[in-house]
Amino acid sequence: MKKFLTIIVLNLLIIYPTQADDIRDFQIDGVSIGDSLLDYFDKNQINSRKKMFYLGDDNFYKINFISKKTVYQLINFHLKKNDNKFVVYSMGGRNIMEFDECLEEKKKVIKEVKDVLGVKSENNYRSDYRKKYGKSFSNVTQLKIKNGIARIYCDNWSDKITKKNNWKDSFNITISSQEFVNWLNNEAYK
Repeated sequence: MKKFLTIIVLNLLIIYPTQADDIRDFQIDGVSIGDSLLDYFDKNQINSRKKMFYLGDDNFYKINFISKKTVYQLINFHLKKNDNKFVVYSMGGRNIMEFDECLEEKKKVIKEVKDVLGVKSENNYRSDYRKKYGKSFSNVTQLKIKNGIARIYCDNWSDKITKKNNWKDSFNITISSQEFVNWLNNEAYK
């Protein structure tokens, strides 16, 4: 009996690897990169969302939804223009929270992403918005993963910007396919 249990346990370890190696293995509200949004929302729900395009190129657009689950308050998806299948190329989640609380949450989520996806490289930096938004900034960790990028960041808006625009500090995560990242870096702002 002990030999039989040992064989079963060893087979399970071989069949189920502890770390995924593809961006499609990560989910936000059950949705993965490469999925069709039609599997989660009906066509009218998708088409009724406000489409946000980029200044330099309109091949992709972003739409937002209030999350159906409790992990994120707001979720967003980047889709290709004129794609009737509504394939997801990038997705994100956002929660309003104080900056210090966000930094703690960020540490936890980075560990979770590293546990789920094979990380090739990590880049930590501060995005400074002083020219446009005064003392506001984001604390960013960017993880290079197979087939794309994961960005986990905390927005810290100045009191002036919070009062003026009603923007609140927040935790954010985005997972983007390499195709979307290439477009974003080379086409979106030209």
